[in-house]
Formats: sequence, structure tokens, C-alpha cells
Amino acid sequence: MNSILEMGKRSLSANQFGINVTSHNITNAASPGYSRQRLMVVPSAPEKLTFGYVGTGVTIQSVQRMRENYIGQQTYAVNQNNGRAMQRQSVLSLAESYLQEPSDTGLSAMMQEFFASFQSLSLHPEESANRNAVVQRAQLMTGAFHRIAESFDSLRNDMVNQAETMTGKINMLVSSIAGLDRTIVASSASGTPPNDLLDRRDESLNELSKLVDINVSYNTNGSVSVAVGGSMLVTGGTATEIDTSYAGGVLQMVMKGTGNTIKVSGGTLGAVISQQNVTLTSYAAKFDQLAAALIDSVNTAHAAGYGLGTPPATGTPFFTGSDASTIDVAPAVVATPSLVAASGTGAPGDNSVALAIANLQSANLLNGGTVTAAQFYAGVVSTLGSEIEAAVTEADATALVAEQLTTQQNAVSGVSLDEEMTNLIKYQHGFDAAARVVTAVNEMFQTILSM
Repeated sequence: MNSILEMGKRSLSANQFGINVTSHNITNAASPGYSRQRLMVVPSAPEKLTFGYVGTGVTIQSVQRMRENYIGQQTYAVNQNNGRAMQRQSVLSLAESYLQEPSDTGLSAMMQEFFASFQSLSLHPEESANRNAVVQRAQLMTGAFHRIAESFDSLRNDMVNQAETMTGKINMLVSSIAGLDRTIVASSASGTPPNDLLDRRDESLNELSKLVDINVSYNTNGSVSVAVGGSMLVTGGTATEIDTSYAGGVLQMVMKGTGNTIKVSGGTLGAVISQQNVTLTSYAAKFDQLAAALIDSVNTAHAAGYGLGTPPATGTPFFTGSDASTIDVAPAVVATPSLVAASGTGAPGDNSVALAIANLQSANLLNGGTVTAAQFYAGVVSTLGSEIEAAVTEADATALVAEQLTTQQNAVSGVSLDEEMTNLIKYQHGFDAAARVVTAVNEMFQTILSM
């Protein structure tokens, strides 16, 4: 009877533990990153008697965490791509908005109106009002260049600031992962899997994978090793922090302490670095190239012409500066619009220079003399639009894959309240039955003792 009583006690304990696990699942059904837990029980070692083996009840083996690590690994990879694509889409869309195209305030319209003002001057080369209009249109165009240059400079600076903010988040996450690892290893060594801590670690890894392209390895002692671009950030329960390095217009990630460069290509941080070092810098260079071509071509034609006055002024540059941020109408021309050249000879009524500058609108000034200024700028706008479209497509595609992976993981890890309620009833009935066994054994003892 002692063995029967022991079986009853084990059954009570197992069913009570099952109720605890079920209650834990129900309580955390809506907790982000929580993985359903399941009580694993096995038959106890049988007792050998003269006529054979007799069962001794049930033994609690473990509380199993229902999660598929390979789905998690796939999710990390998709997160990296999705984070990069969404960041690219966001920043490029913002850059596109700075161009204000198509609109009356966009650079395209400003260039058209600038050349049109010289066309009007060529029709009436002696009129001062037309020269004032030329200066005004030129100032509007240079203002559009300045706005674009300043906006892109601001956006590039914002990339540096974002990188610094993301670096802080990354350091916080790797420190958390390393700390959890130390506790997980200690608990696993005692034979007790710390399921809730494993969930917290996976949630941190999931967040980290959105920021950078991580490579996660699961070690036999329960810890993980996390690398970025071949550089180890977490290993053996120790975290190595990273820092930003910005010099010469180049943004990089480096290891704290050693200063070794880390190659980051994925996640939102990878996109930020690429946009700062390559994409935005490339677009800014194109605007500088366009401004420089206009400065050079207009100044060459204008310096050979004559303005109004006696004697008429000649050799006057129309623009100053060398790029999109410095292009300006020459201060002398702004102060004295009569310096605007229309004549190529100085003779009254001559409009050859005004006409030559107006005709620069259709001249192939860029890309080795193959495209006009308007075509060059339209190509830049078109390329930017294509990059945004590609980023949107990638973001949508990776978001769909991420959703599918989440569905797959939830099929394994998610808590079904209906299933848990069924388990709760099962364990309650099991507990009641075990209690009856104990009661029956007790009654048997009382009967024997009263004999």
C-alpha cells in the first residue's frame, strides 16, 4: 500500500504541476515573444517483484518550451532585409519630397524659367526690366539648388545621428543577451531549462536582427554566440559593445576598445550606413555636377558679352560658386542688373549672348556632352523614383515572408486558450482522481488498523 500511496502522491504532484504550467500559459497568452510550455511526464521506473514488474506511477521529466529555432533563424534573416528595405524606402521618399517635383517650385521649373528669362531678354535686349527679371529668375534657381543641397546635407547628418542612436540600442541588446546567457547557462547546468529567460533572449535577438545583420549560433551549454559582419558581439556570456566612427564624410561601425571596423550591411543600421556613405552622397554629387555645369557654361557665354552702359561692361561672370550649395548670382550683377550681358558686340540691339545663354537649355552640357541640364536632372529624379519603388517592393515582400514565418512559429509556440482550458480540465480531473486514490489507501489503512 505504501507504493500505491506513493503513486497517488506523484500523480497529485504531476497534475498540480500541470495546472501550474497551464495557468502560466494562459496568463502569458498575449505576452510578446512568449513560447507555450508543456509538461513532459514519463512512467516512473517499475518495481520488480517475484512475478514480474509493477508500475510505480508517473515522474515529471521537464517543462518543454515549444519553439522551433530554425524558424527563428529564418526570421532573423528576413528581419535584416526588411529593416534595410523599410529604412531605404523611408529615407529615399523623404529625399524625393525635398526635390518638390513636379511643381512650380521644383528645380526643373526654375531652370526652365531661368533660360526663358534670357529668351525674353533676347527679344528686347535694351530693356532694363528684362534684366531685372533675369536676375530674379536666376536667384530663384540658385535658391532651389541651395534648398536641395541643404536638405541632403541635413539628411546625411541625420543618418549619423540615427546611427549613434541605433548603436546605443544595439549595445543595450547585446548586453542584455550576454546577461541572460550567463543565467541560462547556470540554470541549464542544473538540469532546469529557464524557458522564460530563453523567450526573453529570443525576443532580444529578434529586435537586434532588425537593426543589424546578425549570425546566431546555439552552443551546447545553452548560450548563444552572436556575430555581425564576422565580428563577435556576444560569446561566452560576454558582450562587446560597438561605436560609431565618422570622419571624412564616411560613417563606420567599430568595436569599442580595439577600434576594429565592423562590416554592417543589413538591418536598419546597414541601410543608414549605405545611405550616408553611398546613396545620399551620390545624389548630392549629381546636384553639384549639375550646378557646376550651369555655372561654367553660363559664365563662359556671359563673360564674352556686353551689358548696358557707356562703355558697356564686359567680362562679367554671371554666377559665383562651384556647386549646388555655393552657386549664386554674382553680387555685382545683383547690385547692378545692367551688367547682365545680352550683346556679343556691344552694339545696340545685339542679342547674340542672351540668345546663346537661352539656347544652353537645349545644349548637351553633361555626361560627356550627351544630355542637357534638364535631361540630366530628370534622370536623377527618375533614378530616385526607381530606387524608392524597388525598396517598397522589397519591404512588402520581406514583410509578407516575416508574417508567414510568424504564423509558422505561432503554430508551434502560440498559446491556444481553448487547448489550455482543455488541459486545465484534464489536470483537474487527474488531480481529483489521484486524491481519491490517496483517500482509498487511507481508508484501507484505517480498516487494517481497526482490525
